[in-house]
Amino acid sequence: MKKIILALTFALISTETLAQWTLIGESPDKGGYTAYVDLASIRKAGNRVKMWILFDYKTEQRTLGANYFSEKIRREFDCEEEQMRKLAFSFFSWNMEKGDLVRSYSQPQKWEKIQDNSMDEKEWQLACSKNQTIIQ
Repeated sequence: MKKIILALTFALISTETLAQWTLIGESPDKGGYTAYVDLASIRKAGNRVKMWILFDYKTEQRTLGANYFSEKIRREFDCEEEQMRKLAFSFFSWNMEKGDLVRSYSQPQKWEKIQDNSMDEKEWQLACSKNQTIIQ
């Protein structure tokens, strides 16, 4: 009986963890990936918005000597200037930020212009929209 209760508790916790990620879209770039946003993480201050994004890759990625299948990114968007930057990011050895934390970095990067018809543009539209109807 204790094992059943423990298993049900673990299943509920796992479901809640996955439920915070909401699909933004998919991209064929980098071997294909799916992008998600944590809607509860959206913080607006003036013309700027911060939120967590998760890229879940279909194929193993490699950078700076690290192999990973998912990347969690804290982004900041400037809605007025139509630009964004990474504030922090982490690479995980498995999909959906599971497995080992392979590498982590938390220093703001340079601002970059939003490219038309890109996943970045979808993220920017979501961050800077008055409502969240951009989500697929």
